[in-house]
Amino acid sequence: MAPTPSSVALLLLLRPLRAALWLFVLCRVSAEDVLTLTADNFVATVKANPMILVEFYAPWCGHCKRLAPDYEQAANILKGRVPLAKVDATVETALAEQYKVEGYPTFYFFRHGVPEEYSGGRQSEGIVQWVEEQVGPAVKTLASERELKAALLMRGSKVYIVAKGDQALMDIFKKLAEEHRTLGTYYHLETEDSPLVEVHRGLDEVKQLAEASVRDSDQVLAFINAEMLPAFGQIGEDNYEPYLARSGKGIIWACFHPESFREDAVRHMATFHEVAASFPHLPVVYTDTKEYEDHVKEELGCTEFPTLAVQLGNLTAGDTAKRYRKVLLEEEMNGKALTSWVQSVLDGAVDEDDGLDDLDDEDDYEDANGEDGEVASEGGAGSAAKTEL
Repeated sequence: MAPTPSSVALLLLLRPLRAALWLFVLCRVSAEDVLTLTADNFVATVKANPMILVEFYAPWCGHCKRLAPDYEQAANILKGRVPLAKVDATVETALAEQYKVEGYPTFYFFRHGVPEEYSGGRQSEGIVQWVEEQVGPAVKTLASERELKAALLMRGSKVYIVAKGDQALMDIFKKLAEEHRTLGTYYHLETEDSPLVEVHRGLDEVKQLAEASVRDSDQVLAFINAEMLPAFGQIGEDNYEPYLARSGKGIIWACFHPESFREDAVRHMATFHEVAASFPHLPVVYTDTKEYEDHVKEELGCTEFPTLAVQLGNLTAGDTAKRYRKVLLEEEMNGKALTSWVQSVLDGAVDEDDGLDDLDDEDDYEDANGEDGEVASEGGAGSAAKTEL
């Protein structure tokens, strides 16, 4: 039977409605890919999943809102392999207290029920990549030095830990990697040469542990922890957690010009190594001032380049950070001058910079008091200040 004019009109009228309905359904599916956990189902859900990533968030948290679409997209990609979940910490206060959640968002990765700190990115690609690394083998086996070189080209600011040696070394290394996955990406290259373990960090820096020490997992772990961060290195999504874990006293930032920050970092490497040697309790870092423009301008106050920014305070615990800033002249780009200025800051001889003093204001970290940009006074596992890098 041929359609009547009225039925055709009805179909045309229903077409956009049907499209809107499908769009609604697709959006619902995407949003529901992230599990919602409460006190009633938290333990059972974590127990039922060998691995699960859980975000503790607050509805008012601006950074949580910006993260939500990426988190949902990552959940959709990982669906059927590793679930992603969220907990409204303002409602589930007992859970938030149990896991010492003091800033939003706070992530925990549960492996067989045991919580580990998340150290991946905040965009869907970074979330998926990090989770997939947790799912796969703890150690990636390489067949040749050529394969190792190819892998190193993709390293970015990540820490690569490479064991070179026989199967006996691999057995020791694999157990260590399985227990400490979040320290870096692990590789093994089987060789007949004397065994050694390498940490690849910073701008193509390599630290080596050799001889009998590599047969002792405790010594290898101590070596990795001691050498995983360079004296002066780039901070980004791949490694901000390890840096912030060491920022119990503060952090020193070198802000170079956005179009030449890598070249500037290489050119002034020796200068900032000297600064780092003088202040071993303060990590000395630089970042991609173009990619992280908002953070550099708003949190660090760097609008002219180069600028040295010093933030003092227990950033690991989320304490309020005091900020000090100095626009650098070419003649000041030497270790002696910069070390002298930082020491003046520590001695209280430099006025605190006006403006946003908190490292984790707005784009980075929002505290459990319910106000963007304020920071909780006490720290805890998993609640270190999270920079949006």
